[in-house]
Amino acid sequence: MPKEKLDNIFYFFLFIPILNVLSSIATPFFPGSLNPGVIRGVILTLFLIWFFINKYQSKPDTNLVVGYTFYIFILCWFSEEPATSFYIFNKFAISSLMFVVGFYFIKSPLRFLYFQRSILISVISIIIYFAFSNVLGVGKQSYQDDSVFFGESGVNITKSIVIFIIGIPLYLRFETNNQYKTIALVALLVGVITVLLGMKRSAILAMSFGFFFYTLLTPYKSRLVRSVPVIVLLLFLASPYYVPIIEKRFEARQERVSMTVDQLQENESEGRLLEIQYTIEQTFVSIDRVFFGFNVFMKKDYQGRKRMLHVDYSNMLGGAGIIGLLLFIGVYVHIIQRQIFYKRLLGDSQISKEILATSAALVAVQAFLSIGGTMQGVNQRGYILLYLGALMGLSLTLIKQKIIQNRATKQAQ
Repeated sequence: MPKEKLDNIFYFFLFIPILNVLSSIATPFFPGSLNPGVIRGVILTLFLIWFFINKYQSKPDTNLVVGYTFYIFILCWFSEEPATSFYIFNKFAISSLMFVVGFYFIKSPLRFLYFQRSILISVISIIIYFAFSNVLGVGKQSYQDDSVFFGESGVNITKSIVIFIIGIPLYLRFETNNQYKTIALVALLVGVITVLLGMKRSAILAMSFGFFFYTLLTPYKSRLVRSVPVIVLLLFLASPYYVPIIEKRFEARQERVSMTVDQLQENESEGRLLEIQYTIEQTFVSIDRVFFGFNVFMKKDYQGRKRMLHVDYSNMLGGAGIIGLLLFIGVYVHIIQRQIFYKRLLGDSQISKEILATSAALVAVQAFLSIGGTMQGVNQRGYILLYLGALMGLSLTLIKQKIIQNRATKQAQ
C-alpha cells in the first residue's frame, strides 16, 4: 500500500475503539460520578462537537444517521424529565455519530488497515483482561457459577468480542504483516471460545448469525471451506480445557433461567422477553404515542413499577414511536443498500463483495445484540456503526480510485 502522511486527528480516531474498551474495563474499579466511563463520554462529546464544526460535510451516505439523531434530540425536549432523556441521548448520539466519523476518516486502504489494527488491539485487550481475571480469580460470576470470571465488567464483554472478531476475515485480506495475521487468527479462535464460555445467548446468537451472513456473501467460500477442518481440529484439541466449563455453566444457567410466562414476569433479567408486549400496550393508546412515542429513554411502567426498556426495538417504539423505530431499522437497511450499490459500481470485485459480506455480518450482529439492548450505552452500537462507517468510506475510496484509473487508461490510449 502506498504511504501517506497521517495527521494527529487521524491517530485520535484510531484510539477511539481502544479508549472505549479501556474505559469499559476500568470503570467498575472507580465507582463514583467521575469515573473513566464519564471521562470517556466527555472526551468523545467534545471531539464530536469539534468534528461537526470543523470537518463535517453533508453526504447522502450519512444524512440519514444525522437526521435520525436530530429527530431523537427533538423528542428529548418533550420528555417529562428532559434532564434524564438528554443524559441518555448523549450516549445514544455518541454511538450514532460514530458512523459519520468512521466514514469521514477512512480515505484510503492504508487508513482502513490501521483502523483494523486498532480493532485488533481492542479485542486483544479484552482477551488479556479476561485471562487475568481467571488467573487471579477475580471479577463477576454469572449464573451462580464460579468456573469462569469475566472481570468486574461482567459477561457483557463477550458482546464486544463478537463485534471485533467479525471483521477479522476482512482484516486478513488487507494485512501484509504475517505476524499480525497470526495474532489475528489466535484472537479469532480465543474470542470464539470466550464467547461460548460466556453463555450469553444474545452474544452467541449474534456471533452465529454474523458469521452465517458473512459465509453466505463472502467470495472466498472455497478458502473458508478449506480452513474449516483446521478450525475444527484446533477447537477439538482445546476442547478438554473449555468443554467441561461450558457444560458446568450450562447446567448453572439452566437452573437459574426459567422460560415459563409466570416465572418470567417475576424475573428481572429475563423479563425483557415480555417487554415488547408491555411497550405495545402503553404505546398504542393514542395517535401521538403511536407515531412519536413518549418520554424517550425514560423508564416505563412495567409490572407495577418503573423499569428501563432493555430491548432496542421496544426502546424506540415506546420512546420515539413508529417513526423512531423505522429510522432505527432504516439506518442499517440504508447502509446495506449503499454497499450493494457500491459493489455494482466496483464491478462486483472480490474486495467489494468482501466489504458487503462484512457489513451484512455486522448488521446481523446488531440485530441480535439489540434484543439485549445497545441503545443506552456507548460501546457496542458505537463499535458497529464506527466499523460500518469505515467500510462505507472504504467503498467510496475504492470507487474514486477506480474512476482515476479508468481516466488514466483512457488518456494512455
